[in-house]
Parts: sequence; C-alpha cells; structure tokens
Amino acid sequence: MQLFGQQRGLSLIELMIGILLSSLLLLGVLQIFQSNSDTMRMQTAFSRVQESGRFAIDLLSKEIRSADYWGCVSDVASIDNHLNVSSGFLASIGADGVQGIDNADSSEKVDSIDVVDGTDILILSGTMDACGGVGRLVDTSVPGELKVTSNCPITAGQVVLVSNCLAADALTITGVSGTLGGGSDRVIAHAAGSVKSGWIENTSDTLTMSYGADSRLLLPYQRTFFIAQSAAGTNSLFMREVTGSSDITQELVPGIEDMQVSYGRDTTGNGIVDTWQNASSTLSVMAGVTAIKLQLLVASEGNAGAGEQKITELDGTETTYSDGRLRKLYVATVKVRNRGAM
Repeated sequence: MQLFGQQRGLSLIELMIGILLSSLLLLGVLQIFQSNSDTMRMQTAFSRVQESGRFAIDLLSKEIRSADYWGCVSDVASIDNHLNVSSGFLASIGADGVQGIDNADSSEKVDSIDVVDGTDILILSGTMDACGGVGRLVDTSVPGELKVTSNCPITAGQVVLVSNCLAADALTITGVSGTLGGGSDRVIAHAAGSVKSGWIENTSDTLTMSYGADSRLLLPYQRTFFIAQSAAGTNSLFMREVTGSSDITQELVPGIEDMQVSYGRDTTGNGIVDTWQNASSTLSVMAGVTAIKLQLLVASEGNAGAGEQKITELDGTETTYSDGRLRKLYVATVKVRNRGAM
C-alpha cells in the first residue's frame, strides 16, 4: 500500500515527450496515407486517360475504315439520286465521304455547340445496313417493287440507298406494308411528290433496275466528330449524326482535350500515300484522301498531382502544362478502306 501512495503521475517533461513521440508517429502515418492517396489518384487518372484515349482512337479508326461506303457499286455516276434536295450530304450520296475543318476558330459551331478553338473537325459520310443486320431485301415479281423480310425494322420517312454491284437508287421510303416480325415480307413504297410534311420528297418513283436478294438496303449517314466543352467543364469528343430522318448530337468520350487530323493523298496513283496535308475546302482534293492520321490529346478530369509536363505534337509544337492534370498523346494512322488500293 505504501508503494501506491508514493505514486504522483507523470511529470510535465514526461507528458511532453509522450506527446512528441505520438505526434511523430502520427505524422509518419499521415505521410504514408498521403503518399498512398497520391499514388492512387495518379493511377486512377492514368487509367482514365488510357481508357479514354484507347476507346476514342478505336472508335474513330473504325469510323474512318467504314467511311465512303455506298454499296458495291463502283461508280458514283451509277447512283440515281431521287431525293429532292440541292445541298447537304444527301445531295451528294456516293461522294464527299471524307471532309474536315482545320483549326476551327471561336465562331465555329456544330449543331449550335461551340467547337473548341484551334481543334480540328472530322466529317465522315457513308452508309450502314438499314435492316440492322436482322433482315434483307428479297426477290419480287413486281417491276419497281422493293420487298424486305418481315424482321427488317425500316420505317416510313427514312432515306435509304438500295444498291447492287451494277446500280443504286437513293430514295425516301413513303410507306411500309406488312407487320414487323409478322412472318410475311414487307413491301416498301417510294412514291414521288409530297407525301407527308417534313419528309424529303422523291422526284421520281422509277428505279434504275429491279432489286432483289442480290442487293442491299442501306441507310446513308454523315457523322461529324469535334471537340467541345462538356457539362463538367472539361473538353470531350462529341459526335453529330445526321441521317435522312434524324439529327442527333451527343458526347462520346470525356477528357479528349484536343484533336488534330492530317489527310494522306496518293498523288501518283501507285497506291501509296505521298502527301500529308490539312483539311481542304476543295472537294476534289479531299476526294483523293486515302488515309487519315489522328492525334488526340487526352487529359485527366481533375488534378492528378502530375508535375510539369511537356507534350510534343507531331508537327513539333511543344507545350508545357503545369495545372496538375495528367496528359497523354495518342496517334494513329488509318486507311480509308473504301478508297484507293487495299
């Protein structure tokens, strides 16, 4: 009992030493936590940048490879355009599959959306399967009639291109008889003149030839890819898709800060690209483009704790970034498969 009575607790010096040791231990724990947090933030940013860059390059590469496809008809002159239009991509079906705008200025807009100043715009046109891969044209005994299988989800008002390897006709579907998925073939009407307000009229309902099971029913489109500011306040890759019956603009890939596009032309006719240039407003020049080179600058969404970064572009331009966001440059060269020698 006497030993307990002699205890008087901790002295002030002992207490201060204890607090100091505890603080040092806590500081070490906080430093480890901060280091792990910074590492995780950097790894997350790198993963996002890598994912966005690869997805954007893969998506654009696929679009470029598929551009300027108008069926197996080999000559644009073989396409009979029945559409009552004088401008726009529907007026030039079979041509102008690759276009672009170099270094858009501050006044450039796509579907009322401001394009980021100094970025390039890529415009691709072509066709896709109007039946979505679940239907096809079938033979018919009626001259001038178009007939598809019951599972082809076409609708009245759509602009289509019906094509085989001899000829093609661009027209508006003015009616479809037969129930979708009903088991019986559906017949496509393509009457001339005004049928319904808002539809593109057909100037003629006479087809170049009879189209059957050896032909394809295609849906013409034009897709414009551009860089604009997203709702989050950072730059993203956007796409505007226009068909004969719809016009949709949507954000595709976040974090795409810049897009630069170069166009490769074969000026000697030997199937090899010998000239790389920026987009031209001269359609005859762009008609000779057989390959496209993409350069995408991808940035993390927020501060990733990255140090000062120097990015060197393909043209030699060097830019230093010090805002803490992680950036990576992605480059790809893609062949336009429907042009030039394979």
